[in-house]
Amino acid sequence: MSTGKQLPLVHLSTLFLVSLLAGWLLSDYNAHWLTRIGTAIMTLHLAWVGFDAIALAVAWSVGIVWAGAIAYAWPRSVHGAGIEVWAGALAASWVLAITLALILAFAQRAMESINLRKVRAFWVVVIITWIGLGMGQIANSWLISG
Repeated sequence: MSTGKQLPLVHLSTLFLVSLLAGWLLSDYNAHWLTRIGTAIMTLHLAWVGFDAIALAVAWSVGIVWAGAIAYAWPRSVHGAGIEVWAGALAASWVLAITLALILAFAQRAMESINLRKVRAFWVVVIITWIGLGMGQIANSWLISG
């Protein structure tokens, strides 16, 4: 496989893994449906606009983390573990959200390297992201019930 074709494959694989983790975290925090819809809309916006949408995505990510901090949301995986673990989980959530935003923002450029048209590249990125988010939620539900 040529180096030019490896970049999108690595990029999309990383996007899927980060989306999977983000979906798991949203489920673990028992995020409100508005948060999930807002995140889905933000992924659409990032996938279409690309790099120019980073500021809005970062604002969304910071807003979600602050809302969690204000509401004192405890992910189910750290109940009773103490404030340090909760703060660490919140910080990890923020890092993951920023990572997802950056990977999505640069996905358009990665797709351009294999001459994929914008609309097709958009749908490839959106589908991979949403499958990752959905599988993360399913994995969290499976782990909790199992």
